[in-house]
Amino acid sequence: MQIKKEKKTSVPWLGAYERSAFLFSSPFILFFALTILIPVVVSFAFSFMRIGYSLEFVGLQNYIDIFRDPLFFQSYYNIFIIMVGPIPVTMLLALFFAVLLNAPKVKGKGFFRTVYYIPTVTSTVAVASVFMTFFNPTGIFNGFLNLIGLDSVQWLSDPFWIRVSMIVTTVWMSIGYNTILFLAGLQGISKEVYESAEIDGASKFRQFFNLTVPMLKPVILMATVLATINGLGSFNVPNIFFGTSNGPDNSAIVVGVQLYKTSFEMVNFGKASAIAWTMVLVSGVFSAIQFKLGGNANE
Repeated sequence: MQIKKEKKTSVPWLGAYERSAFLFSSPFILFFALTILIPVVVSFAFSFMRIGYSLEFVGLQNYIDIFRDPLFFQSYYNIFIIMVGPIPVTMLLALFFAVLLNAPKVKGKGFFRTVYYIPTVTSTVAVASVFMTFFNPTGIFNGFLNLIGLDSVQWLSDPFWIRVSMIVTTVWMSIGYNTILFLAGLQGISKEVYESAEIDGASKFRQFFNLTVPMLKPVILMATVLATINGLGSFNVPNIFFGTSNGPDNSAIVVGVQLYKTSFEMVNFGKASAIAWTMVLVSGVFSAIQFKLGGNANE
């Protein structure tokens, strides 16, 4: 007796579907490979090489050289100060503005959202240039201080005020993005939660700290991580303020500027690649610490 073999059913359009999906995604894959993947791999390889008329493998020598350079540690010290200052201030102000915009009685929400978001879409170079004129000895900030009877501040010549000026500029540029981010998170919270809290007699103060902040925990954590990564890569503001002069007592040198000087002024791409990979490592460590301290954001 001959047993007939059952034919396997096949989906005739599956092969064409897969080919179409790959065809439509291929531009992104190609763009990602050319602009991100390949440069990342090449820069990692360059960090172990001395690049001149020929490529010479030097192992960890580039990393040893940067750790022997006092400016390397000074640049990280400056960026930590400039980064630690804006992040808490930015998050608090952004959360405050987001809560105000989310209030049902506020009119013209679309207008205020646009106004708050304008610094985010404005060119960083343009913003830094404008603030540089504000911080000049005869600028608007000193003019205001003199108007209320206070002495002028050396915003761009005193190491302490140099860092303050960069913190102020960074906060102004980043507060709008985080405000819109927090506002989106607030609008995702059901109004029934607040109605139940009001029935139980919870005040607005308790609702904010016991309901709003815990429910915004994933958004706050993501915003903090992104702000940390962006802060470590700061370049435009200190570069517009002081160029590559490092500022008085090296108070304006940051890792991004040090990376630029090493690669394009010193033409040492191997050492510059090593600096870049320390930024990757530090960003990863800080992000891991923040996720650890933040706990499970979904709880």
